[in-house]
Amino acid sequence: NALQAMLGGQISSGAMWPRRLAENICQLYGVPVALPTSSGASALHVALLACGLGPHDHVLVPSFTMVAVANMVKMVGARPIYCDSACNSLNPGTNEFLQKATPLTKAIIVCHTYGVACKDIEGIAALCRERGWWLIEDICEAMGTKADNGQLVGTFGDFAISSLYANKQITAGDGGWVHARQKEHHDHLKSLINHGFDPAYHFLHFETAPNAKMNGLGAAFVCSQVKMLPKIMEHRGQLATWYRQQLAGIEGVKCMEQRQIDAPWVFGIETTDRPTRDHLRDHLALHGIETRNYFYPLHLEPVNFYGGDAGVYDIVLPNAEKAAQVGFYLPTHSFLEHTDIVYMCALIRNFFDKSTQLPPASREAGWVDNERSKLLKGIDPPEV
Repeated sequence: NALQAMLGGQISSGAMWPRRLAENICQLYGVPVALPTSSGASALHVALLACGLGPHDHVLVPSFTMVAVANMVKMVGARPIYCDSACNSLNPGTNEFLQKATPLTKAIIVCHTYGVACKDIEGIAALCRERGWWLIEDICEAMGTKADNGQLVGTFGDFAISSLYANKQITAGDGGWVHARQKEHHDHLKSLINHGFDPAYHFLHFETAPNAKMNGLGAAFVCSQVKMLPKIMEHRGQLATWYRQQLAGIEGVKCMEQRQIDAPWVFGIETTDRPTRDHLRDHLALHGIETRNYFYPLHLEPVNFYGGDAGVYDIVLPNAEKAAQVGFYLPTHSFLEHTDIVYMCALIRNFFDKSTQLPPASREAGWVDNERSKLLKGIDPPEV
């Protein structure tokens, strides 16, 4: 598709590929409106603008998530109100959001962090309907993820936004999308992603809006991947099962939250304290295993302690803070096989119990790049 787009000159946001991607997303999520964007962050920016949020409005957001969530709330002039994760969960529940609600609250953003569906998403959706609040689902890490009732996350809120960054299940390199459950939002969203252009008055603009469009080349690249998402999520579920089986019984290691449908974007573990976490990551790195720390809580980000926000976010959110200190995630991608999981978990077991034998390396350095090259060599160029 990408080569066809280049050869056919279909590379801009006005090409057919962004429209085709929108159709694929609508079909996947059963929604009437979807618009590709330049990133997950720009998609959230547009969704917040579509909600009419601005100065003096409060938006309830998880503290334990990626900084783009708070940044986009601030970009529209609203104030993010940080909420703690529920006990033994990566996401806030209904109670955590209610504890931080104010008379100025206008919206909630639910993030389904690391691809773990928010266990209270149905209750949160009901709360938003009752209070007249907007509900935006950030599924940047949760495309294809299903809630406990089997419903795709991203279909509970007024809007959902996602990312197509290079580390996601399907990717355009960069990019994202916003979709809505109500058809009435189509024209406004279409205008908001394109400088606020009005179809009736081409160069008259009635609101301030970003350029959040996705280019045709990126859309072409990801279009063929959308149909693969269910299979990719099935593999993610298998990886989670293997990790849980191989890590079972290792004292000092706690696997990430497990929902009824267990297929996280990345698989995380937690240790008892930060030094143990850091030493374990060093141990894995010595054997060629790349890992990443959990998110740093948004309410503790340095940006909150400068300028006009100084002191506003001087709060304690113990669950989010604890997870950030002791958690990290292990390799989770589509090339992993059972032997890889066995090897990595054996290294973790060895860290905690030196009497266990260190396993031989299961792969050579750079093996993922080699596997990716094999895939690319099998693709025939289109006829010109």
